[in-house]
Amino acid sequence: MLFNSWHFVAFILLVLCVTSFLPRNKTPWKVFIIAASCYFYGQWSYLYLGLIFVTATVDFTLAQRLRRAAHPGRLLALSVVANLGVLAFFKYTNFLIQSANGVALATDASWSLTPLEIVLPVGISFYTFQNMSYTIDVYRDQLAPRKSIIDYAVFTTFFPQLLAGPIVRATEFFEQLDRPKSIDLHRIQYALILIAAGYVKKVVLADNLAISVDDVFFAPAAANPWHTLFALYAFAFQIYFDFSGYTDIAIGLALLLGFEFPKNFNYPYLATSCQAFWRRWHMTLSRWLRDYLYIALGGNRHGLSRTTAALMTTMILGGLWHGASWNFVIWGTLHGCFLVFERSVASKIKWWNSGNRLAIFVRWLITFHLICFAWIFFRSPDFSTSIQIVQKIGEIFTSRFDGDKSSALAWLMVSLGALHFFMAKFDVKNKLSHAGLWPFSGFIVLMILLLIWFTPAKTVPFIYFQF
Repeated sequence: MLFNSWHFVAFILLVLCVTSFLPRNKTPWKVFIIAASCYFYGQWSYLYLGLIFVTATVDFTLAQRLRRAAHPGRLLALSVVANLGVLAFFKYTNFLIQSANGVALATDASWSLTPLEIVLPVGISFYTFQNMSYTIDVYRDQLAPRKSIIDYAVFTTFFPQLLAGPIVRATEFFEQLDRPKSIDLHRIQYALILIAAGYVKKVVLADNLAISVDDVFFAPAAANPWHTLFALYAFAFQIYFDFSGYTDIAIGLALLLGFEFPKNFNYPYLATSCQAFWRRWHMTLSRWLRDYLYIALGGNRHGLSRTTAALMTTMILGGLWHGASWNFVIWGTLHGCFLVFERSVASKIKWWNSGNRLAIFVRWLITFHLICFAWIFFRSPDFSTSIQIVQKIGEIFTSRFDGDKSSALAWLMVSLGALHFFMAKFDVKNKLSHAGLWPFSGFIVLMILLLIWFTPAKTVPFIYFQF
C-alpha cells in the first residue's frame, strides 16, 4: 500500500478514528496497531509478513536470555547472524551469483550459476537494522529486554516507518510506548504540516523531476550533454524530495499516533563538507552505522590508519545496504574517499576551514558537486550507464548550449536550491506549527492546490522502497 494512494488515505483515516476511541498505548490499542500494520504490509505480501514475525520472534527470544546467559556474546552473535543471514539471502544471493558468473566469463570458465527467483521483501533493510539495534542495546545494558511480545510486535511492525524508516531505535520507541505523550493541538498542527509538505515533496516535486531524470538515465547516449548535467542535478533533488517526503509523512503519522520520531533530514544540500552532509542526510541510518559499525571498528580512537579503515568499511557496507550492485559499492567507496580526504588533508588547510565567506561558499560548491557526482553511480542501472553519463557530461565543454530547454532546466534547479535554502533559513514548517489558524489553513490549502494542479499522470513508487 503506497502512501500516495487513496487506499492509504482511507486506511489512515480509519486507523486514526479507531485509535481515538481506544486507551492510549494499552493492550487493545497495541493489538489494533499490530493488526492495522499487518493489513498495511499485507497489501504487498502476507507471505513475507510472516518473515517479519519470524525474525522478530528470534530477536525477542534471544534478548530475553541475554541477561542471564553465561555467554551473552554468543547469543548476540546468533541474533546478528540470523538477521544479516536473512537479509543477505534475499538481497545479495543473486548479486553474488551474477558476480561469480562475471568472473567465470572473464576467465573463460565453462560453468555458470542460475540466478534464483527471489523477491526482495519490501522494507527488509529497515526492519532488520531496527531488530539488530534492539538486541545490541540489550546486550550493552542500554535497554532492558521487553517482557511483552505484543510490545515488541508493535515496535517491529509499526506501519508509519515499516517500509522506509526512519530507523527508530528500541530505546526511543519503548520509552514513548511506556510513557505516551499527549496529542495536543500543536502536535496535530505540526503533524498535518509535515504530512501535507511530504505529499507535495513526493508527488509534485519528486515525481515530476523523475520524468526528466528517467529520460536521460534510460538513454544517456541520445541525451544532450547539458540536459544530462541538469538531469543529474534533478536526480539530486528528486531523491531528496522523494525520501524526505516519505519521512515527513511517516513522522507526521507517528505524531498523530503519539510517537515522536527522530529527524531524518536536515537540508543536506546546504552542507559544506561530506561529513556534514552525512549528519544531515538519512540521519537515522548515519547514526546507526556510526554507533553500531564505525565505533565498533575503532572509530577515531586508534590513529589515522585505523580511522581510515573504519570509515571506508562503514561507507562501503553502507553502500551495499542500499542495494546489491557494484554501483552501490562504488557510491559508498566514493563517499568513504571523500570523508577520508576531508579528515586527513582538508582539515589541515587553514583557509579551507576558516570562517571566510568565500571559503564557506567554495566548500559548499565542491561538496555539492562531489555528492552529485556520486549520485551518478547510485541512479544508474549499471556501471556502463554510469560511464556514459560521466562521458556525456564531459562533452559539455565542446557542445552547444541549448538555449530554451537548458535555460528552463537551469532556472528550475536554481529555484529548487533557493527553496531548499529558504525552508532551512526560516524554519518554515516549525514556525507554521506555532502560527495561528489562518496561516496554518492557508498553508494546507496551498499544498492541496499544488497537488491538484501539478500531480503527474504517472505514479512513481518511493525510491527507497527498493532497498
